[in-house]
Amino acid sequence: MLYSSRERVAMTHSVPTRPSKHGVVAVLQDGAGRHLYIKRALTLVRAPGVWCFPGGEVEAGESFEAAIEREVLEEVGLVVRAEAKIHESVSPNGEFLLHWMRVQLSGSEAQICPNPKEVAATRWLLPNEAMALDPILPTLRTWLEPLSKG
Repeated sequence: MLYSSRERVAMTHSVPTRPSKHGVVAVLQDGAGRHLYIKRALTLVRAPGVWCFPGGEVEAGESFEAAIEREVLEEVGLVVRAEAKIHESVSPNGEFLLHWMRVQLSGSEAQICPNPKEVAATRWLLPNEAMALDPILPTLRTWLEPLSKG
């Protein structure tokens, strides 16, 4: 079957594609089953004022593991070790493929020191407690819903 050029263009634009940019999300859990959440600063960051997990963009030539370790250090001053990729999603704006990484603290003495340019607040919360955060990043809410139900 022959298609007009207009039909061919419409078909190519209707096929969903994976984002070409990559981001990382840190899932850091303490011994009580709580996760670390950050509220993004109001300026110079994506999703200003929104609650989410620490994370950010993967830089050119950087592995996902190196990116998440760097992002957590930059945002909250914690030295972590990436353990495993546990989830994948697309950012709400469709710009990034997000790689959710389980991370562990590298040392026993860890004190959160938020970078005020990137982080306005931090909290350790159980999944059902985190569902009350507002505003919360939509991809985080989707991830939390099954966890908050047990």
